[in-house]
Amino acid sequence: MVIGAVLIPLAGCGGAAPSPGPEAPASRPRAREIVYLYRVQGDDPMPDSISLRADGTADVRRGGGGAGIKWVKTALDRHETARVTRLVERAPWQALDGTTVKPGGFGGWDNDMRYMLRRGPWSITVTDAHLPRGIRPLIRELEAIIEDDTGQRLSSVLTSRVSATVDP
Repeated sequence: MVIGAVLIPLAGCGGAAPSPGPEAPASRPRAREIVYLYRVQGDDPMPDSISLRADGTADVRRGGGGAGIKWVKTALDRHETARVTRLVERAPWQALDGTTVKPGGFGGWDNDMRYMLRRGPWSITVTDAHLPRGIRPLIRELEAIIEDDTGQRLSSVLTSRVSATVDP
């Protein structure tokens, strides 16, 4: 105890306290999500998705499987954001709420592009072959963002699976 009492005052000697460095920028709260789309072809394990927020920013996920997943942050300009927001607001969410598709599995056809969309309390799942007219423009616009045809890419990161074999 005596040693601890001697060391504590010595630790405080020797000049000024270390500088905490520059302050990190205040993290802004994320804008609310206005729509989420998840697309997959049949039972293909390599889906794509997009989460679009009210401020025009989007988180895009491309692919998966052995090739890895590409995470992309995208920003839309104000005109693109306004156009997509109008499409989200005009889509017949309430009328389509709960709409779902029956997967064909191995015994039937299951290679249609499948879209699962969510907005607030509404959720729908539709196929490209039976795409309701009121949701088509929105899906096409969201696909353009996923494919980098709309918006500006802010960043992207590719994550890949690492595999190894271990001999016994």
